[in-house]
Amino acid sequence: MQGWPALNKLIWRNPDIHDPEFCFPLDLLVPALAALYGMAAQARRRLYGRGWLKVWRLPAPVISVGNLTVGGTGKTPLVAFLGRELQQRGLKVAILSRGYGGRRKELTRVSDGEQVRFKPPEVGEEAYWLAKTLPGTIVYTCPSRYEAGIAAWREHRPDLFLLDDGFQHFQLHRDLDIVLLDAGAPLGNGRLLPAGPLREPADTLAEAQVIVFTRVGGQKAPFCLELSRRFPDKDFLDAALFPKNARLYGQRNCGGGCFGPESLKNRALFAFAGIARPRGFAEVLDNLGVELRGFKEFPDHHPYCSAELRRLVGEAKDSGAEALITTAKDWARLGEKWEGDLPLWVLEVEVSLVRSEVIMDRISRILASARKNSAPKAPALAFSPAISAEPLPLPGEVQQCLAKLSVHGRLNGAAANTRAILVRAPNWVGDAVMALPVLGGLREFFPQARIAVLAVSRVAPLFGAHPQVADVLLYPPGPEKWRHLWSLRGQFDLAVALPNSLEAALELWLTGAKTRVGYNTDGRRPFLTRALNGFQNLQNLKKLHTVYYFLGILRAFGEFDHFRLPHLYLTETERAEAQSLLNSFSPERQQGPWVALSPGAAYGPAKRWPPERFAAVAARLHQELGARLVLLGGPEDQPVAAQVMQRLNGIGLNLVGRISLRQALAVLSRMALVLTNDSGLMHAAAALGVSVVAIFGSTDPQATGPFTDKATVLYHALSCSPCRKRTCNLGYPCLTSVSPDEVFEAARSWLMKKS
Repeated sequence: MQGWPALNKLIWRNPDIHDPEFCFPLDLLVPALAALYGMAAQARRRLYGRGWLKVWRLPAPVISVGNLTVGGTGKTPLVAFLGRELQQRGLKVAILSRGYGGRRKELTRVSDGEQVRFKPPEVGEEAYWLAKTLPGTIVYTCPSRYEAGIAAWREHRPDLFLLDDGFQHFQLHRDLDIVLLDAGAPLGNGRLLPAGPLREPADTLAEAQVIVFTRVGGQKAPFCLELSRRFPDKDFLDAALFPKNARLYGQRNCGGGCFGPESLKNRALFAFAGIARPRGFAEVLDNLGVELRGFKEFPDHHPYCSAELRRLVGEAKDSGAEALITTAKDWARLGEKWEGDLPLWVLEVEVSLVRSEVIMDRISRILASARKNSAPKAPALAFSPAISAEPLPLPGEVQQCLAKLSVHGRLNGAAANTRAILVRAPNWVGDAVMALPVLGGLREFFPQARIAVLAVSRVAPLFGAHPQVADVLLYPPGPEKWRHLWSLRGQFDLAVALPNSLEAALELWLTGAKTRVGYNTDGRRPFLTRALNGFQNLQNLKKLHTVYYFLGILRAFGEFDHFRLPHLYLTETERAEAQSLLNSFSPERQQGPWVALSPGAAYGPAKRWPPERFAAVAARLHQELGARLVLLGGPEDQPVAAQVMQRLNGIGLNLVGRISLRQALAVLSRMALVLTNDSGLMHAAAALGVSVVAIFGSTDPQATGPFTDKATVLYHALSCSPCRKRTCNLGYPCLTSVSPDEVFEAARSWLMKKS
């Protein structure tokens, strides 16, 4: 019995909590306590409902079976019924239980589907009974059902979770709430704890989708009909518990034979039970024709001791009983052993659910929706088919570099307790695109954590529609940023700094995240709780592609040997609007390939191929291949774009500085080719699966080239390359040595592959 257990024992005259008769030894205190309890229960539900307290989601749908009153409505048998039905449909089911009544309070895997690992009293009898009754079903217990679910997901990847007694477990998002009510007394005496059995007011039934009246055998209480009128949008079903088997155990644990329940008829038996509604057990025995010589009631989840069992046997002998009888739950608490001088019968029950297809249809729709939303090509998003969603192996050279990194500091808390992650994004578009694989890696280490990205305005749009990102937090400029960071305190368990600056580590420290991770650079170690060290090893990692350098951050959480390519996501609406924009510029009779020009580069002139050369190649592509031209870039690229357009004599569409970054990405996704400098849009095009011809000057394509096999990089390294300078006193010979002819041929080669 949950909530006010000690006080309830003082107040309730009869352990059958559905008995409306009630006595008031504390008749002044009890109503006040019930009123306070009701306000607290309503406030708690309201705080979670309005998002003021965090509700966590598991990676698979959660089906909850709960009730409105304390104990005795048949939740566990119904969970077993649903588990069996779902298994028969080929689904892998994981049951999550609080584990009430067991000694183990920590996360416990009771069953992995093949072996039951714990018995009472280590675990509660309900979890054990479910594990034993449902071979092939995974059963975990933990006070935090979210933590239990994450553990089950990591190890078994179930199709769905069944939550035993979950209607008041607000911390966990449920996709379907099934609430059980006793058909004879749906709300008990109608009072809240401790004055009655109600955990919450009856109005909270509005939060459920299915209401099941259990113990339907006799006449339903009139209030059942009233409830169906009050909540016409709910599915109301009937269920009944019926005896399934009777097992007989003789002295010193001999026997265990299985008989039909009719075998109990006319037998003189002495019953005992420690369940929430022992009188219900007595009624079942009476209906079976048992000659009941006595009935000993114990509190719910009662742990039996040897002295009690000896007294029970003695009382049974004195009553003239030929044997004792108890429930399957009590048998589990007995350790499934019996050494009494009289035989022991164990009655097993099963639930019968009328119109069970109603629940199964609801679950089928939930599963279909979950599969649709988690599919890699959901209709709401446009995924570039040229980019593989499958993981790729890390090159051996990268693995060697990562293995040599030393990791210092602590991870505060287990991975299962990491529920919210803040990622400080790089400040430049190209770097932010190259860091995208880190998000997928974090998802694998923390499969159900909510990931938020903190980003400056120029890169924040890149994370829109990304399936791993729940929130994009805009990093305000100026002094306001410090107040903003302070306002995030307490919201994140883990924070990851992708930029190498001291300021980035200080920002994470200000958020108050328990664990703060980053490379040990720029003197920022005091602000990180876990840092990756090793100057020479970091230098070796920097010599590889920047994508791998960012991925190295994940080494702080453990070893990994695969990754996914950088990938940008667009909605279908964005793509359609981009196509409409292009169609409005290009007459239908023009059928040539679309080619984007990105003549700018934020780093400086050492990365900008001369604008007259861009114009020369573009004009030739238009004349010889019918290419339709569009110029893309940010507001800072408008001067160089104007120089290109002046030489093109109006044959291109100039969108530089005129559309947002998201719109530019959507336009890029419609291109056959992008002709570009080493720029952010070059990396964006690669992450969209678009073919790229990239011209490099002072920078190193081995470190920052387009991360795709659909690119041609034109790079004439000199003795001073790569200097990585913004300007050059020698007249930029590395750039000017790249001729328009070779750029045209590279572009033509890609366009011919498209035709």
